[in-house]
Amino acid sequence: MHDQDAPPEETAGHLLAAEPTGMPWVLSVLRAAARAATAHDDSGAAIRYLLRALREPLPDGDRALVLGELGRIEAGGHPAAAVRHLTESLGLLTEQAPQRREIVPVLADALVRCRRGCQAAELLDREARALARAEPSRGDLAVHLDVQRLLTDLDDRTRRTQVDRTVAELEAAGPHAPVAVRGVAAVRASLALGTDADADRVAAQARRALEGELPQGVTVMAAELAVQALTWCDRSSEAAAFIDRVAADIQEDARPASRILVSMSRCACAYRSGDVPTAIDAGRDSLDLLSASRGNARVALATAALVRALVEAAEFDEAARLLARPDCARLEPDWQWTHLLEARARLSLARGHADDALHDLLECGRRQLAWRRDNPAVLPWRSLAALAHLALGDHGPAERLAQEELDQARSFGAPRALGISSRAAGLVARGPRGRRLLEESVDLLGQAEATVEQARSLIELATLRHEPGHTRVARDLAHRGLRLAQHCSAASLSAQALSRLREFGARPRTPCTVGVEALTAGERRVAALAADGLTNREIAQKLFITQRTVENHLTNGFRKLGIAGRRQLPEAVQSPDTRG
Repeated sequence: MHDQDAPPEETAGHLLAAEPTGMPWVLSVLRAAARAATAHDDSGAAIRYLLRALREPLPDGDRALVLGELGRIEAGGHPAAAVRHLTESLGLLTEQAPQRREIVPVLADALVRCRRGCQAAELLDREARALARAEPSRGDLAVHLDVQRLLTDLDDRTRRTQVDRTVAELEAAGPHAPVAVRGVAAVRASLALGTDADADRVAAQARRALEGELPQGVTVMAAELAVQALTWCDRSSEAAAFIDRVAADIQEDARPASRILVSMSRCACAYRSGDVPTAIDAGRDSLDLLSASRGNARVALATAALVRALVEAAEFDEAARLLARPDCARLEPDWQWTHLLEARARLSLARGHADDALHDLLECGRRQLAWRRDNPAVLPWRSLAALAHLALGDHGPAERLAQEELDQARSFGAPRALGISSRAAGLVARGPRGRRLLEESVDLLGQAEATVEQARSLIELATLRHEPGHTRVARDLAHRGLRLAQHCSAASLSAQALSRLREFGARPRTPCTVGVEALTAGERRVAALAADGLTNREIAQKLFITQRTVENHLTNGFRKLGIAGRRQLPEAVQSPDTRG
C-alpha cells in the first residue's frame, strides 16, 4: 500500500496490527496519519498511531519528536499520560532543541491539572532560566514562561505568597515586554478584587491587560482574568467589545483556549445583563468545549455560570444534574469550586431548601476569605446567606451579613453588586428603611443594566409597598417586574411576579407561548438567519454557538411558530404588523 501511494491513514490502519519492521517509511506514515486524525478531531486514532510508532526501533531524536507529539495530543483528555510522555521527550532533547518551547508550556499545564503545581512552577522556572541564558532572540519565550508561572502560582493556594515576588521580578526583567505587561496587569486586577481597591482601579488594570494585539498562547489566560475583572466591575460593554474582536479573529482550526474564552465570557455578560437564553446557550457551549480537558478547573466556573442561568429559567433538574457531575467533584480543592458552592446554594434557595443553601454559602464565604477573593461583585454570598437566614427565622445573623455586604459593595462601587446588596439589606430591614434601600436597589440595577436583578428588586419593593396598603403602587411595581422578567425569559422570577400580583388582587395576563412573541432572543436570531437561507453550520459560525444549539433553537422555534420546516420561516418570523 505504501509503495502504491495509499493514503497514510489506510496504511497506518494496517500497521496497527503489524509487528515493528524497522523500515524508515513506517514512522513518517504513522506521524502523517496522526496529523490527519488530529485535523479531523479524532484524537483517539492519533494517539493509537503514535503509540504504534513508539514500538519501532527509533533513534533518540525521532523518539523525542514522537513523544512530544503524543503528549501534546494527550494533554487535554489524558493529562497524566501526557506528563509521562512529555517528561520523557524533554529528557531526550538537548537544551537548545527548538521543540522544547512547544513542549514545556503544555507539560506545565498538564502538571497543574494533575495537582502537581509545584512541579509545574519548578519546570517553568528552570526552562525560563535556560532560555534567558541563551541567545537574546529567545528571550521573549522566557517571558512567556515567566508569565505562565505567575498565572500558575495565582491558582495554587500553596504558592500564592510567591505571586508578589514574581510580579516584581517580571516588571524588572521585562518592563517593556507586552506579554509581561499584560500578564502582570491581569494578575494585579485579579488580586485587587480581594483587597480594598475600588472598581475603577481594578478596571484600569484589566484594560491594560487587554491592550495591543489579540491574545495568543499564555496571553489568552491573562485575557480571561482581565475580562472577568471588567465584568465584575460592571464594565460588561468593554468586556463584550473585546470578546467580539476575539471571536471575529478566530479561525475554524483555532485552539480551544480562545473559543473557551469567548463562550465563557459571553455566558457571564448575558447572565448579568438578563439575557437568560443566551447565557444558557453560551454556558452549554463552554462545557462542550471544556469537556475534553480533564482536570481543568475552569469546568467549575463554566458549570456554575450555566447553573445560575438554568435556575433563572426554572430548569432545576438540568441544573442539579450538572452539579452532580463527577468531573466537578474532583475540583473541590480549587478556588473555582467556591463558585459551584454559590450556584448550588441558588438552586437550593429556589427549591425552598434554605438550610442546605446556608451550609453551602457559609463554606463559600470561608473559602473566599481564605483565598483573598472576598468581594460581593464576584460572589454575593453574604446577601444570599442573609436571605437563607431570614427563611429560617434567624433575623440577627441575616441583619449582620446583609450590612457587611452592603458596606463592602459601597466601598467597591460597582452598581450591580451595590444594588443586590441594597435589596438584601432592605428585605432584612423592612419598613421605611427597607423601602428606601429597595428603591435605591431598583435605581442602581437599572444603571447597571442588570435586568433580571432589577426585576427581582421591583417585585420585592412591590411587596413592601403592599404591606401598608399601597395596593395600586404595589401592582404597578409588580407589573414592571413581570414585564422585565418575561422579557429576559426568567421563568422562576416571572412565576414569582404572577403569584405576587394575584396576592395583590390583580389579574395578570398569561404569558404568550406561541407565535413570534413567544420566541426567545436566541431563537429569534437563529430563525431570522435561517429564514435568510443560512445553513446550520453558517449560523453557528456567525453567532459563535454550536450546531447543536442551532438545531435546538430551530426545533423550539418551529414548535412555537406552528410550522413544519425552514421553507415556512420567512413568512412566520415576520411580526404581525409587517405582514401584508
